[in-house]
Amino acid sequence: MANRDTPNGFRVAQGIGSQHVYKMFRVDSASTTGTLIMVGDVIDLDGSGAIRAAADAGVSAAGIAVAVYDSNGVPCGAPNSSVSSKYLTTSTSGFVLVALAIPGAVFIVQSQTGETTTNDDVGKTSDHIATAGNTTLAVSKMELANSGGGLQFRIIGINEEPGNTWGEHSDLQVVFNESAFGVSGAASV
Repeated sequence: MANRDTPNGFRVAQGIGSQHVYKMFRVDSASTTGTLIMVGDVIDLDGSGAIRAAADAGVSAAGIAVAVYDSNGVPCGAPNSSVSSKYLTTSTSGFVLVALAIPGAVFIVQSQTGETTTNDDVGKTSDHIATAGNTTLAVSKMELANSGGGLQFRIIGINEEPGNTWGEHSDLQVVFNESAFGVSGAASV
């Protein structure tokens, strides 16, 4: 049976010998640079200490958004939130809880449409694809570009779950291969 094409961005999986480390970042309305921030988005440092949803590739990745809050610290979309959507809208101030891109932090992400993954991809590197999120469901649609050549993530295996197999739209386990926090971009194996 074929895997379903249901990208959900990146999700926290597990740590290898350690736990994930989380940090709350403030989002200044000027720093969002016209992009939404959704849970599951790769988060980028913009050079001034602020964060934004990351473009397709970049070595300044800070981690993965795991929660978004309005400027008062209320979860976006909650009844008392100043942000009615469940994501941080364009040019809106707030906070984002980020699972940091540090060594050993494992994430799950779907491989992109049109590319078939195999066990031979374990150890290879790739970049993410910064697809616009689904604003109706408030879901990130970022995926892994498995065409190779990128250095941002390293594939460590398939996510072992029912209905997930090697092929198109596989849910893969990845680690950051390059980031702003101590991962330095070694080439593919």
